[in-house]
Amino acid sequence: MKLTAQELYSESGKEGVILELKGNQNVHIENIAAFSNGQTGDLVFVPDEKAFKIANTGNCSAMVIDKKIAELATQVDEETAVFISANIALSHAILKLKYHDHDYSQSGWDRIHPSAVIHATVTIPESTTIGPNVIIEKGVTIGEGCSIMANVVIEHNAVIGNNVRIHPSTTIGWDCVIGNDCLILSNTVIGSEGFGYSQDQFFNHHRIPQTGNVVIGNKVTIGATNTVDRGTYGPTTIGDGTIFDNICHTAHNVSIGKNCIILSGWLCAGSTTIGDRVVASGGAIIRDHITICDDVYLVHRAGVLFDIKEKGMYGGTPILKMADYKENLKIAQNLKGLAKQIEELKELNA
Repeated sequence: MKLTAQELYSESGKEGVILELKGNQNVHIENIAAFSNGQTGDLVFVPDEKAFKIANTGNCSAMVIDKKIAELATQVDEETAVFISANIALSHAILKLKYHDHDYSQSGWDRIHPSAVIHATVTIPESTTIGPNVIIEKGVTIGEGCSIMANVVIEHNAVIGNNVRIHPSTTIGWDCVIGNDCLILSNTVIGSEGFGYSQDQFFNHHRIPQTGNVVIGNKVTIGATNTVDRGTYGPTTIGDGTIFDNICHTAHNVSIGKNCIILSGWLCAGSTTIGDRVVASGGAIIRDHITICDDVYLVHRAGVLFDIKEKGMYGGTPILKMADYKENLKIAQNLKGLAKQIEELKELNA
């Protein structure tokens, strides 16, 4: 990253939701840093007045500040460039992704490591890199611009889209489909065996083969140590733009919509349908064969035991609408006092 403030504004101002450039338009920007320790050549992001005070005592060459504190730009040294952002968090994401993401070409290996085992039917595009000990089986399709890192296993007939980053020791199961611009972090298994068994009269377990697959849309992130089970017959699906934190499990035949946010500890049982823009905070547990509509927020280790048909915020186990949940919390915090009142009433009625 080596460009002037004016060049950055011309290249990325609109897409980075930058409204205006003030100050020194010719200052050179070489790096993006935290607002607390910006140095010469650094661009920093300043979300609020407290952060501004810290950033403005440093030596950064440029700062992006939220429009809510735009008037503070007059306090910045005239040698510093100041970008005014309509959405500071979005500017941070877009500009850092464009100019300061990790460079996956720095592994130091050949484009295709000699230890990789790649079936003769598989074509690796020139723009894609394959790390040490990768195994790619028969009939796999690999897109352009991918980074397949060390010890990844991609089983037969899987499809990997363009610009996909698959981190070390991940497994992509047979027939599974990964869309474009996806990020799959380490030790994740996509297309693991769905948990399907029947029992006889002696309670012996008889496996039901899981012969479906997993289909993941575009711009999906699957965190480290996730498992997504393949369907019994059809697919388990994850919609475009959905992001998973680390340590989550999604069972067979689940369908998850677009732009959902799934945080650590998510456990979703089979044949459940999740709508678009559903946000599940840490520790949410979803029973099997549940339907959750669009625009639902699940908080405080939500336990979903029945369908959610109205958008809104729900908390607790079993879930309650947020207003009821908060009222119950207030009561629960005074259980000792309530117990004392009950004892006093008993004495009065004795």
